[in-house]
Amino acid sequence: MKKILFQAFNFYSEKRLLTIGLLGTIAASLLGFVLHARFDGILDVHFVESIKIYEPLLDNLINIFSLTLFLFIAGKIVNPKTRLIDILNASLIARLPYYLISLANINGYMADLSERMLGLATQQPEALQINPLDITAILIFAFASLLLLIYYLYLLFKGYQVATNAKGASPIGLFIIAVILAEIISKLIIYFIA
Repeated sequence: MKKILFQAFNFYSEKRLLTIGLLGTIAASLLGFVLHARFDGILDVHFVESIKIYEPLLDNLINIFSLTLFLFIAGKIVNPKTRLIDILNASLIARLPYYLISLANINGYMADLSERMLGLATQQPEALQINPLDITAILIFAFASLLLLIYYLYLLFKGYQVATNAKGASPIGLFIIAVILAEIISKLIIYFIA
């Protein structure tokens, strides 16, 4: 089980990773639609009041494209033999746990909680009183989101590392730059398209 969770890129074939990644992305996009989750950046998930069925899938495709593009460029700098399929698989598989964040919005809970908190803070900031249950929910959501983000970045780096045969500090720096650029570009593309 440890191999599957932490070394999937060494454990499965590229075709199997691609199949799992694509099916997972489609399932997560449908889940995003049902739970009103927008993946509007490689590191972002937001809950919205209304959503079109294609928006989560479009968000995810843009995010995967951005990640793959910049990680592939970084990979080619690290190792000219880096293959696009390996970087694409890393981008697809790494995002799978991150999609679980959308489960926090079952029955619109997180969207409603955010709306109430924003309403209270903007209308009557001096009278802002928060229910202890809401605080607990926010803390659990924040902690779970942080863990999923860390796991996502870990898997992404492991996939990049396997794909490029990366060693040393230079590949780490290029990975960080690639992720930052992918976040910026994905946000810009999503902003202008949606």
